[in-house]
Amino acid sequence: MTLEQVFFVSQSIAAVAVVASILYLAREVRQSERVQRANMQQGRADRASKASLTIATSDLARIWQKGLSANPDLTQLEFSQWALLCRAAFLSGEDSYLQHKAGLLDEVACGSYVAGAQFYMACPGMRAMWKVSSGQFGAGYRNFVDDIVTKIPVSCPADSYGSWQEQLKFEAR
Repeated sequence: MTLEQVFFVSQSIAAVAVVASILYLAREVRQSERVQRANMQQGRADRASKASLTIATSDLARIWQKGLSANPDLTQLEFSQWALLCRAAFLSGEDSYLQHKAGLLDEVACGSYVAGAQFYMACPGMRAMWKVSSGQFGAGYRNFVDDIVTKIPVSCPADSYGSWQEQLKFEAR
């Protein structure tokens, strides 16, 4: 084999190696993106679960119910607790909104968040607290929630307990 032939063979091998490296790198980038999305979704689920468990304590559950239904008998302390519960919910929502805008939260997960936001923003107490505290959030998120508030009619919180009781009767058959 001549020196020129060795050169062409080595160049061909080098070109194949570069293509293989690029294909491997593309595969690794896709896998890394899937892992990152899974981690972000797990973080959202953990955050929502922890918030729900925190609110499930007897004192906060009572304040959550009073706040959602816009019970005017909230004491100053209860109002402060309600305001902080709402702030935590709004911050979590803003995080989901920003993740979606950055392309890090897919349409299915975003749809789940939007459904929850629509459910809670129908409650008069949540709507009122949003109007009191919306200035603490970025313009994009503020517009997003304001749009929900204008499109979703005010409704009292659903009687989940009554619905659950009805479902128990149905399931017991």
